[in-house]
Amino acid sequence: MMTAVGRPQFSAVLETAAAAADMGAHVWADGGVRYPRDVALALAAGAASIMIGSWFAGTIESPGALLRDESGRVYKESWGMASTKAVQARFSRLGAYERARKELFAEGISSSKIYVDPLRPGVEYLLDMITSGVRSSFTYAGARTVAEFHDRARIGLQSAAGYEEGKALPVSW
Repeated sequence: MMTAVGRPQFSAVLETAAAAADMGAHVWADGGVRYPRDVALALAAGAASIMIGSWFAGTIESPGALLRDESGRVYKESWGMASTKAVQARFSRLGAYERARKELFAEGISSSKIYVDPLRPGVEYLLDMITSGVRSSFTYAGARTVAEFHDRARIGLQSAAGYEEGKALPVSW
């Protein structure tokens, strides 16, 4: 919102991972992870690691107080590390002039509610869900390693209608 600079996560990882590989380096995917498929897509694009902040922030084990909204749902407060709140906390010991210069570059959300899923409240469930999804993706691609998955994965475009059609049915036949 502050810079008007950004890329969709997949294309950003795809391009930076190719450049990093030429230099013997690795890329971390950071952002946009909501489902196990997002982890698989980042790996397919060439990421060596994936950051999953918000998803883990909504677990019982994450730091922070459990709070309740007006309807009684449990949540934790979360904020980005480039947000004004985080920048102010990080540089609070600086003089007013230096602190003001640092705060010019603050961006992102200073506070959001990350709701704890009552059916899947813990890190263990989340890790099981992510790893089983990624393992399944590896199986479909015929890959045993991350490097094989990156080489074998084929990514295509899908319409909104195709996406809806591919969802699991809420009831059985």
